[in-house]
Amino acid sequence: MVTTQADSEDVVEVALRMLSRGFVDLHLGVRTGSIVDPFALPESLGVGMQMLSRLCLIGGAPDIADSVHTLSDLARRLPLGEWGIPAFSTPFRFSEVKLLSEEPAAPTEECRTLAAKGRPEDAFEEIHHRQLRDIVRRVRSDSRLEIYSTLRERVVRNPVYERRELSDFLEDQGFVVADELLRRWSSAIPLGALQRDGSFHLCANCGGLLYPHRDRVAFPQGRCRIGACLEEVPSSRAGRTIADASGWRVFTDDILAYWVGPGLAEIRLHDELRARGIDVVLYPRDDAADVGRGDELGIDVKSYSCPRLLGETLTDRLGSLSTFRKRFVAIPDAMVDRRPRYLEDLREAYRGSLPVEFAKVGAVVEMLVA
Repeated sequence: MVTTQADSEDVVEVALRMLSRGFVDLHLGVRTGSIVDPFALPESLGVGMQMLSRLCLIGGAPDIADSVHTLSDLARRLPLGEWGIPAFSTPFRFSEVKLLSEEPAAPTEECRTLAAKGRPEDAFEEIHHRQLRDIVRRVRSDSRLEIYSTLRERVVRNPVYERRELSDFLEDQGFVVADELLRRWSSAIPLGALQRDGSFHLCANCGGLLYPHRDRVAFPQGRCRIGACLEEVPSSRAGRTIADASGWRVFTDDILAYWVGPGLAEIRLHDELRARGIDVVLYPRDDAADVGRGDELGIDVKSYSCPRLLGETLTDRLGSLSTFRKRFVAIPDAMVDRRPRYLEDLREAYRGSLPVEFAKVGAVVEMLVA
């Protein structure tokens, strides 16, 4: 049987999707307390690693799939095209994909998309959304449209919080029912974030924890571990110092990776539009978009490092963004600035029937103000 180029590309993509599914399954296991045992990996990851070893063999490359720890480290640091596997290199259309976020270590949105191709999955992000919506349904009807956006905004703006202050906030808002849920989503301040005197620093840019770093010249007050924040402001600086960690909590890595990190650009876009006189809200109509207004305007902020995958994903499923009359997909400025032709490649990859404006976050503000 002759293997065509199309057949070869299909095999490569199947291997990538299996590997992505495996990383998602592994993350779910670790999140629930399992130890990463190289001899007892999730079946999906085992199959994905076997397929990856085959690609290494065919391509004459070192077998990077012989250790889950080596493979995970590589997936955190580099996009697929830089793994040294010819099949994943350009012109493979997903060569720019990163499967794991560097800090905190978790499957990226791209990884989860490849793993499920838009189908609902039981990953922790979906669990968090479902839990919050369960809370929404328990609140009196006249507050339901407000509680989701209020609580999600609160989490993004305050990834580290003081328990008493949050309880007071929820009581004032009439959302006491959410207190226990937010507590389950968080934990005490980890010892690794504490200074020798028991104090800890909060990042001036995102409000997250600063962790002591060995490079005290570059990071004298510690370094933020939220990847999207580091991309915006590589030189972490403290905006606030808390003398005593008692009563303080930080949201889990899943919340930091899937809500707080991506939410930084969403918050900035919302605040800049409001400051320029544009009437918008965060997470309108029960999260139909990231930023928007009624049925008129919907803006989703996407942080895919690979524009082609994003374009194909939006072609397959535009989601609730399709329900708005004017639709924008905004990409964080730093992501576009470091990748020439990002927006051009995204526009070329999008084949959806509905018109969508693609632009940097900063450019969306100017487009709407003009």
